[in-house]
Amino acid sequence: MKSLSRELSRVPEGGLGEDQRLAPLFPAGCPVTVEAWEEQRASLRREWDRVLGKPSFESFDQAVEVVGRFEQPEYRGTLVRQPTGPHTRQLLLLMEPARATRSPRPGAVVPFYHPDAMAGYDLEKGEPIRERPVVQFGRHLVQQGYVVVCSEAFPFNTVPHPGTEAGFAWWHAGAKKLLQDNPQWTGMGKLAWDASRALDFLLEQPDVDPERILMIGHSLGGKIAFYAGVLDERVRAVIGSDFGIGWSFTNWDAPWYLGEQIHHPEFPLAHHQLLALLAPRSFLLIGGEADRVESWQYLKAAQEVYRLYGREDAVGHFYHGTGHSPTPESLEIAYRWLAEQFGLPEEAWTL
Repeated sequence: MKSLSRELSRVPEGGLGEDQRLAPLFPAGCPVTVEAWEEQRASLRREWDRVLGKPSFESFDQAVEVVGRFEQPEYRGTLVRQPTGPHTRQLLLLMEPARATRSPRPGAVVPFYHPDAMAGYDLEKGEPIRERPVVQFGRHLVQQGYVVVCSEAFPFNTVPHPGTEAGFAWWHAGAKKLLQDNPQWTGMGKLAWDASRALDFLLEQPDVDPERILMIGHSLGGKIAFYAGVLDERVRAVIGSDFGIGWSFTNWDAPWYLGEQIHHPEFPLAHHQLLALLAPRSFLLIGGEADRVESWQYLKAAQEVYRLYGREDAVGHFYHGTGHSPTPESLEIAYRWLAEQFGLPEEAWTL
């Protein structure tokens, strides 16, 4: 039995905070079986697809352009521009371990604002970033033998810099342009789409194990990892750090996420209904500020489905409660949990 995974899957004793009023995953009178869930799952997936919307384009040139290479002691870096639609190209940083590792190698996609922060490398200055090593997930994972792709968010490759950073100006401008060009899409749909395109690129690399693919992110990146990881069934595990799993926990109503539709009285969905779609694949939530004890209600609800597959210990939550950034302890636990879920030995890594 996976002891750490089992520990992290246990719902805390006592209260779970303010009632989130989550709808049952199974309609009244419906048997709680795998067969019944597969029908309900298909219905929920259609509903999420409807909410997220779809792009206006159907095809585009997918040729990737290599724009730079560099080496660090821990990895070899390749910088590419990858088309994500007819008129957009996202910046990706491929990180390949410098040392010999197991074959095939596990892989990870790490979305965020820009690749730099997650890789711990300033691409403009060509030097390591010393600040906030706790969010440098890409660097942590490449030390552990993962082939990693760090990706950027769509506003930064959709519109030019608006001349100010005030009030999320670049994000508002990017979302406005996105919805002008794709009126049936949402920002969250686009963010998840781009992360899946980054996964396309990762899986094109030699010797990447398709059975050990991780999507991991912090804050904004956690939101992207959650959605893309659930909706793209090539992903085998998701780790989200303090992204706010409840609608009221953070700014899900921003136009670059899901917009005002989530406030409609008849809006039909909550995130336990997305997490359940991930089952029986693995999910870990790291909570600190946006995610807290109430977040357990979403995981507990989804565990009803995980239990059907004998995978209740594949969904877990670690709450450090010290603010928005992950702590060294929470990362140590997360990477140990990941090794258990993937059946791999624990590997050394440093901040």
